[in-house]
Amino acid sequence: MKASDSSSLKKHAASTRQGFALPAVLTVTGVVTLIFLVAITALSSLTAEAASARARVRFLQNALTAEANLTLLAVTEPIRSSAIAIGAPRIVDLFSGAEGNASNLEQGFIQLDGRPYAFDLSGKMIVQVQDQAGLINLASLSEEQHKRLMQAVGVEDAEIPRLRARYLDYVDPDNLRRVDGAEQRDYSDMSAANRPLKTPNEWLSVLGARNSVDADKWRKLSPHLASDHTLLNANLNTSTKEAMEILFGLDEKQSEAAINARSKLMFNSFTDFAAATGARYVPDDEVSYVFPSGRMIFTIKDTRSAWTYRGRVILTPGGLEQPFWIDQTELKEAPRRAAADTSDATQFPYAPR
Repeated sequence: MKASDSSSLKKHAASTRQGFALPAVLTVTGVVTLIFLVAITALSSLTAEAASARARVRFLQNALTAEANLTLLAVTEPIRSSAIAIGAPRIVDLFSGAEGNASNLEQGFIQLDGRPYAFDLSGKMIVQVQDQAGLINLASLSEEQHKRLMQAVGVEDAEIPRLRARYLDYVDPDNLRRVDGAEQRDYSDMSAANRPLKTPNEWLSVLGARNSVDADKWRKLSPHLASDHTLLNANLNTSTKEAMEILFGLDEKQSEAAINARSKLMFNSFTDFAAATGARYVPDDEVSYVFPSGRMIFTIKDTRSAWTYRGRVILTPGGLEQPFWIDQTELKEAPRRAAADTSDATQFPYAPR
């Protein structure tokens, strides 16, 4: 082989290697860049999850502190028809009106009608307290009240009797099916409870209920629902507007009239309520309409995150070893991850230091 041919081959080989070097470098660079992007995305996701976890822990710690403060006041301070009366004298004799000593706390009221209170604890929180007797108790609804409830959450009129029968079959202890009802054998997973509802949202577990309601209407009404088969009374002095409309058949104008009237002078009887609103509801002689239930549902929200904590305090004055219970607690994020609004909140009247 001539020297010129050998030189030509070397140049050709060199040019061939140089031609393939750039795509290879670009490929390697692309793979390395992709690895870095995946790592950065994963790190960003982990950072966000860690921040969310820290916010959750911080909120829960503050919420439990607020829960403890609220429970202390509920257990140790006098409870009137519409409020916890902080610093008020304790009534010793309900019949003579004799009063005992007041606590040395600054006087104030925590109204039991669900109004928002701003609670300062490393940032503002919102605390709402609602007497359970002021809500719509699913466990004690009459047929007419149940009908109004279902209409309010968007159930079609033709479906109401069937859904009512299925609800009654769901909560009764037997396996006898009503006309248009449904017992355990009618549920694909045999999930009919045959016991009272534990929570209001369990109502949606009744066969066909979830598909019959308007989800947005249910979500809007659900804060005004309760389920407690041991509680019969309704408290007109703490009832929400929505509860009065479902329970007593009031329209919006009448329910607003009730709230305005009781803000000036609490109702002492259903007669007072009827006079202020024109309600045509016939009261049950065995039901109390103006006394607190000793069951308080509280909601605690955060202004720095979307977390919400909800639970119930049950007072048991006769239980010396267990003067109160806290149950039905749940921690969840607010719809649309919205933080609490303090614009219409009044200051929580007392917090232990």
